[in-house]
Amino acid sequence: MRLAATDKLSGAFALGACLSVALLCWLGYRAVDQWRARSLLLAERQSSETADLLLNALTRDMSGVQTGVLTSPQWNYFLTEHPHEVNDLVASAFARYPYPEAFFAWRSDAPYSRTAFFYRAERPPSWLSGEASGMVFPVLIGRQAEAGEALMRRVAADAASGHSLAVFEHELGKTQYQVIAQLTYDDVYRQRLSGVTGFAVDLDWVRNHYFSDLGRQVWNIGGAPEAGLAMQIRDGGGSVVAGSPLDGSSPLVQRRTFDLLFVDGESAFPFAGGFTPQRWTIAVSGGQSPLLLQDSTNATRVLAFAGVSSLLFAVGLALSVRAERASARLAAMRSDFVSAVTHELKTPIATIKAAAETLAKDRLAGMSVHTCGRIMMMETGRLDRLVENLLAYSRITEIADTYSFEPIEVAAVFNDIQEDFEARLDRHGFELHIEIAPGVRAVRGDRRSLRLLFGNLVDNAIKYSDSRRSVILRATPSGSMIGIQVIDSGIGIADDELPHIVKKFVRGRGSPGGGSGLGLAIASRIAQDHHGTLRIDSRVGAGTTVTVTLPAA
Repeated sequence: MRLAATDKLSGAFALGACLSVALLCWLGYRAVDQWRARSLLLAERQSSETADLLLNALTRDMSGVQTGVLTSPQWNYFLTEHPHEVNDLVASAFARYPYPEAFFAWRSDAPYSRTAFFYRAERPPSWLSGEASGMVFPVLIGRQAEAGEALMRRVAADAASGHSLAVFEHELGKTQYQVIAQLTYDDVYRQRLSGVTGFAVDLDWVRNHYFSDLGRQVWNIGGAPEAGLAMQIRDGGGSVVAGSPLDGSSPLVQRRTFDLLFVDGESAFPFAGGFTPQRWTIAVSGGQSPLLLQDSTNATRVLAFAGVSSLLFAVGLALSVRAERASARLAAMRSDFVSAVTHELKTPIATIKAAAETLAKDRLAGMSVHTCGRIMMMETGRLDRLVENLLAYSRITEIADTYSFEPIEVAAVFNDIQEDFEARLDRHGFELHIEIAPGVRAVRGDRRSLRLLFGNLVDNAIKYSDSRRSVILRATPSGSMIGIQVIDSGIGIADDELPHIVKKFVRGRGSPGGGSGLGLAIASRIAQDHHGTLRIDSRVGAGTTVTVTLPAA
């Protein structure tokens, strides 16, 4: 009753303290979490604004040639035999926009092979051969019949659909280009093509140079480095084209998609010929924002301090409650132990006293003197074993100092056990089987302690057996160790009790009356002090096997 009341009181106190600490931690966490959320929101807004800025700058620059150069009225002055009339326009376009590698122009008064190509003097196309004309630096003019034929035939295929703008990818000299061409017609029904003006973009060059250069310029102008932002541009396959490494799984990463299309997308759709541009991605991360990092660090410190304080308090409280409960349980176990030992002492003493009175008053009444003597010897052995256990328990912390190690034959240990329990085994109708396998050597140990160890095991085997009354002592070699088993066919031990059954004062739920709860604890300690092990295998209703492994002498 007292133990239950103590448990309830300590449990209520611990629960109240834990609820108070939990409430305090929750309120602190909410405050810190809101602080961190505001910092994250600010970093997310910066990332979003910067991503929009970068997207607008890229798409505006990529469509600039198509909307500002190809639609210029200066192309009306282009003549097939005098292409230099538009050199100023092309030079201006080359100076402002880095991605066009070449412009081309054609009029219906000339064959496709006479298509004029305008290209940069410092970056001429690899597929353009022949001597350049129109020496207006930095624009050079050249003609390539094969390239002109192939390019214009592809443009003519789109012109058959009546489109005013042709966009497609085309290979020239093993180089993949995106070609944008402005188409003009002689009639309102767009059936007779009168002229073509366009430009070609080297996709490998823009991948390696254009996006990194333009992205860096916009990045620096927008002040993103000072804000701790990181930028990345990925192609349709997910490969990084420009920017710095960043954690793509971060919630602070803002993504924007755009088409790899050097034309105003709204004016180009739908594309002729089933052309579909690649879908690229811009990612901007605010995870390295100085303000965010500082707020995150401060928030983490506050939470860590609160968490450590709460943890220390909880651990201290748990240890206090555990110590109090352990003390109460230990007191209850000791009380049960004293009661059990008192009963265990009284039982053999009463039996011995009754047998002695029978002999003294010559009241045998059919019982022989030999039988009375055996009863007295059996009860004396039982009393002696209990006293030995009590003495071993009283010095269990320094029990190793009392050992006298020497080589002992296993047969000698078994003979000691048989001698101690012969009368009790006969009285209760037990069969004792001794099995010593070939090759079993002597063990190194203290004979008196081993006698106590295996005596406790056999005593338990007898005590916890019901109708099947059989005890087996078996010894087998195992390398440098000797395994000795005590096997019974008793009631067995439940699985949940096995880890605790070797502790002091612990007795199984199915234990019969009596017993001190020290036998297995002392046996386990003796095996450990002999540098051996004790293992218990049991199944409820089938019996128990206790295996003691000892080093061979």
